[in-house]
Amino acid sequence: MTTAKRRYDKSGHLRFGILLALAALVATAPRAAQTPSGAQALQAACGACHRPDGPGRLARISAVRKTPEGWVMTIFRMQHVHGLKLSDAQRDALVRYLADTQGLAPSEAKPARFALERRPNVPDLELPGNLQTMCARCHSAARIALQRRDAGEWLKNVNWHLAQWPTIEYQQNARDRHWWRTASTVVPAELGKLFPLHTESWRIWQHHKAVDLGGRWLVHGHRPGRGDYWGTADITRGGDGDYRAAYRLTDEHGTATDGASHAIVYTGYEWRGTAKLGTLDTHEVFAASADGSTLSGRWFIADHPEIGADWTAVRAATQPQIVAVSPDSIRIGSRARIVVFGSHLGGKISFGPGTHARLIARSADRLEIEVAVDSAAHPGYRTVRVGRASDARSIALYDRVDRLEVTPAYAIARLGGGRIDPVSAQFDAVAYEDIAAADGKTRALRLGSLPVAWSVAPFNEEAVRDRDVDYAGHIDAFGQFMPAGAGPNPQRKFSADNTGNLFVVATLKAQAHPAASAKPVVGKAHLIVTVQRWNTPPIY
Repeated sequence: MTTAKRRYDKSGHLRFGILLALAALVATAPRAAQTPSGAQALQAACGACHRPDGPGRLARISAVRKTPEGWVMTIFRMQHVHGLKLSDAQRDALVRYLADTQGLAPSEAKPARFALERRPNVPDLELPGNLQTMCARCHSAARIALQRRDAGEWLKNVNWHLAQWPTIEYQQNARDRHWWRTASTVVPAELGKLFPLHTESWRIWQHHKAVDLGGRWLVHGHRPGRGDYWGTADITRGGDGDYRAAYRLTDEHGTATDGASHAIVYTGYEWRGTAKLGTLDTHEVFAASADGSTLSGRWFIADHPEIGADWTAVRAATQPQIVAVSPDSIRIGSRARIVVFGSHLGGKISFGPGTHARLIARSADRLEIEVAVDSAAHPGYRTVRVGRASDARSIALYDRVDRLEVTPAYAIARLGGGRIDPVSAQFDAVAYEDIAAADGKTRALRLGSLPVAWSVAPFNEEAVRDRDVDYAGHIDAFGQFMPAGAGPNPQRKFSADNTGNLFVVATLKAQAHPAASAKPVVGKAHLIVTVQRWNTPPIY
């Protein structure tokens, strides 16, 4: 049985090998300052093949709007298929210019941001009418939704697909219908209505003045399987227009991590950074709010985007503010150490009725507080207050844990082997107490992540017979499933591959139960372990 190549960092956490150059193009730190202007680079690189069709316009190119990742994919295709020769400086200038002048407004990109943030195992968008079967059988609907064209340009895109893949009609099992009639008439019209080139959102955004994101920021987030983190980001803008950031982060286990980032902001709000967080090489895909007060999104390991964390940053205020409270819940009748993160925190501390708070430690942006909850307290949310701090947060008081929800509920992992690294699957477990309300309905009290034990089990009888649990891979204490190496495996029937069909099982640990005799609480998710992935574009 072959095994995937693996490396481990100094903390013993799994790391991965090969950096995919295509996916890194849009996030790689820019190079020399002597970069040609975007308009000059566009004319020099593209003008030989794309004729002018108006002042400052080039045929086809000027009829499309895309995200930075979309323009990276277009440029790569021109290099790979049409032999376009570009220096790194030309490529960087092209992506910047096209994303700034022919990008997407924040409201246009928002529904499909999960694809830009490389969030794994997220359900795709559902396209109406014929579009789901005609377009989203081969790639994600999000990939379509992250570009804009009029109906005529969408028709040219359909023609290009047929020229590039002449067997597309057969691949879609479409011989039982008038496939080309639909593809050449109905589909472009529907796409032109859903994703048009000219929109009011884009017209307004083109006149939006970009906000300088430099300054001090307060950061918090959650890494699935590993918990919450918080800290600071000091962001500065250089003379080249790029941003540098210095991070000081701490997770809920007390581990401190410093980091540094180099980023470009496209289209006035699309932050794309390359960062070093401790020993991890990461990419950042964030979106700035229109007023420049928040940065939110996701960071992920550079060569394995399925492993990452949510990220939210708010500008440090001059007045008291609460940014995050961790953990999310306290069991009734117990004591817990709670971190309140923010700025200018001082004054009376309150966690609401039935609680008693005692300050343990204080720093410039963090309070550590011991909170005791009366045994007679009622379950529910409580507002956390510190003096006059704004943006009050809530915490849940719970009596018991009724259920665990494992996320994602359905996931795919991919085998590794040879030059191809495995694609792991990361799971998280969120606890809930179900409270009967006065109106007879049940209200879900979200408790956040509690200590769980992870395991896998066969999904069905076939998985039992084929011993998928033994061969498909293993799950670690943090909920990360690592697939096995690709086969053929002589230990399996017919020397089959190491694919599998599994349940991922989270079992609440004893310390999270209100009593030692409590019945174990279990949550499950469905995991398919399948074959290797050979092509990983920035947008699937």
